[in-house]
Amino acid sequence: MKPPGLVGVLYRHFLAQFFENELLSPQGELRSGISGLLALAAVPGLLLPIFLFAKYSTLIAFINAHRMVDRDGATHADKLVFLTLALVIPALAALLKWEFLLPNRADHAILVPLPIRLSTILIAKASALGMFILLFALAVNSAGTILYPAVVLGNTGTFAYLGRYIAAHFVAATATSLFACLALIAIQGSAQIILGLAGFRRVSAALQFVLLTALLTLLIVSPTLGGHVGTLRLSDAADWLPPFWFLGLYEVLVGKADGVYQALAGTAIRALGWAAGLAVVTYGLSYARHFRRIPEVLERGSTLGARLWTVVERVAGSLQRRPERLAILVFMMKVFARSRAHRLLFGVFLSFAAALLISDGIGLVISGKVGSAQMLSAPLTVSFFLLTGFRFLYEIPAELPAHWAFRLAAPREPIAFHRLPLVPIAAIVTAMNFTLLPTHPAVMHTVYCLLLALVLAEALCLGFQKIPFTCTFGAAKWNITFALTLWLLAFIAYSSVTVRIEAMLLTYPLAFTVACATLAALFVWLLVRRAELWREDPSLLFQDGQAPAVQTLDLQQ
Repeated sequence: MKPPGLVGVLYRHFLAQFFENELLSPQGELRSGISGLLALAAVPGLLLPIFLFAKYSTLIAFINAHRMVDRDGATHADKLVFLTLALVIPALAALLKWEFLLPNRADHAILVPLPIRLSTILIAKASALGMFILLFALAVNSAGTILYPAVVLGNTGTFAYLGRYIAAHFVAATATSLFACLALIAIQGSAQIILGLAGFRRVSAALQFVLLTALLTLLIVSPTLGGHVGTLRLSDAADWLPPFWFLGLYEVLVGKADGVYQALAGTAIRALGWAAGLAVVTYGLSYARHFRRIPEVLERGSTLGARLWTVVERVAGSLQRRPERLAILVFMMKVFARSRAHRLLFGVFLSFAAALLISDGIGLVISGKVGSAQMLSAPLTVSFFLLTGFRFLYEIPAELPAHWAFRLAAPREPIAFHRLPLVPIAAIVTAMNFTLLPTHPAVMHTVYCLLLALVLAEALCLGFQKIPFTCTFGAAKWNITFALTLWLLAFIAYSSVTVRIEAMLLTYPLAFTVACATLAALFVWLLVRRAELWREDPSLLFQDGQAPAVQTLDLQQ
């Protein structure tokens, strides 16, 4: 007989599991978890209506001598952005918990030895997953549900119509969020059923990367889609973009839908029904077929890059003959090949870069403009995200108890492995430039991009006196808002400002040569400065902050 409240106990356990940070270690690194994203998810719904106030304000329209404000036509672009946020943000949260959506090794190891029915585990896990999705859907949609209809209607309409508008926004946005998360569950469950548990583990990381890139691309390109919503809704593109489906549902609920939006609303309802049905079926079948077979599958994660890393290790051994430095190099490669957390974080950086490139291409296609600036900035976007991604990952420890080996044989000169990513970056940048540009501009832009990459790599690792993946990471000391703002400003300066400067210099070969020489001199200065810092303090760091000269036990009388 099932103990009273067993489903509730398991439900609380699984819900806590969803809100745990899988990068959290006993030493306390990266303590900003999923729960912090709930507050972050609510920010767009709070800020967007404020930014849109001037657009719908009758007073501002009067001051600007606009006799009429087309509220209905103007709302379509804004609604599309709100619905895109409602789709992307909960889906990103679910995607970050990709390994916990369906049964995992921890569930099996803990629960199978206990006298608990599989159906009980399934109900509890599904309930916790549903609550996790609902919390993010409410977080991202609640503020916009109240504020946006109030801003749009202003001093027009009636209270009854305001209530209908609020209800329409809430239903359409929540339905969008549920569709996105249910579709992810259905995709994962279908992949497990079709490929089997072992096959799914081999492609899981690649599938996660593709979905993450698609979501980020949709988020970045949503303002462009909103600016052309009148044209796109009449094209075949609307049939393939879920935000357009639920925009149709929104218009039907508000009572402003024409024939096109009514057809899109029907697509939204059918899509939500199919996603819900497939999610329920595949979720149950995945538990039934694979839950008890989890121990039979090795916990190796994705193995798509294992053979490539083997070749790279052999090449590294032939190039690096010094044993202690070769050990560090192989250790770094093993971390990338085996650590799921590091692959996940690096995949986020790659997804952002891919999403920006794809969104630029989509924007050019929609607008019909020839974007020379986008062509010049594309290689810089790739190099920036790759270099900053590697630099961030170097701070995340892989296995702290193992760093004693590096303490015993610490190198006596600065670690230069941060330059290794420059090799694939050079190949990628060169290929992109010669594909997008004519030969002469491609040569010049490649030289310019590589010099910028050299400067950025050295600047990022200036004062970095650590062996990658071996030092504690005190996220509590970070100001996340300040760090993200600084990172965004650096990206804008690196990929946009430098391109504008280069565009002015390309017509003046002498000035361009001087600029390249300046970048080369800056790179040399950074090398010299890095060596000086090492001579001033040649000790490697293994803790986040230097240890005090005298250790105390902090005993109090």
